[in-house]
Amino acid sequence: MRALISLMLMGSLIAQNSFENQQFPQAIIPFELTYEDVRSAIGLFPPVGKISVDFFINENGDVEEPHIVDTFNVQLNDVVIDKVRQSKYKPALQNGIPVKVKYHLPIVFK
Repeated sequence: MRALISLMLMGSLIAQNSFENQQFPQAIIPFELTYEDVRSAIGLFPPVGKISVDFFINENGDVEEPHIVDTFNVQLNDVVIDKVRQSKYKPALQNGIPVKVKYHLPIVFK
């Protein structure tokens, strides 16, 4: 079993419209970052800080257009974007129909 970094992940939906009869996206393959991922990116450990990522979750539950909004270490940006792209979601639903939504994920390294 790979050791996971102690992270605080509290994603939030950035609603563009008011949803009625809504279901928010649910992670099927969650965001996962290991010690090895961080060491290979920056070479030192443990990092302390926060990286914020915005992305869309499309109607199929796939991640689209991830980008870093704020970072404490630019050397981690590529590995974080790669890991976000690997995540998969059950799409958000509006009135029972899958919809594309924007999602904000702050990643806190402690």
